Amino acid sequence: MQHNKILKITIKSVIALCFILMLATNSYAVNMQHLKYSPVARFTPEDFEMLQTTAKKALNDNKNGVSSEWKNPESNNSGSITPLNTSMIDGMHCRKVEIINRTESKSGTTVFTFCKVGERWKVLK
Repeated sequence: MQHNKILKITIKSVIALCFILMLATNSYAVNMQHLKYSPVARFTPEDFEMLQTTAKKALNDNKNGVSSEWKNPESNNSGSITPLNTSMIDGMHCRKVEIINRTESKSGTTVFTFCKVGERWKVLK
């Protein structure tokens, strides 16, 4: 259990954390410089809401390899969430997912493992 700890972070918190890290001060610039160039740097609050809703649906309902897409016609930003595999880790139902985010000029891909704790999905550390 020591090796695989669950951070108490919801999907919304992960998205917000990425956005906050993008705005980090110069003391973090060496490690976080790339985030200011990522698609999430241009996301609107509505984009984040659509991403969160799509992620919950994909984690709860999609079979492995099946993507859920979102697109905001107002911002023209979009993305997809694709569960890659499902497993049990320390007795928890977990899913590794690929998250692709796009703006008109940028796209980025990240992979996270989420585990279900109660009714919420949390990021595996």
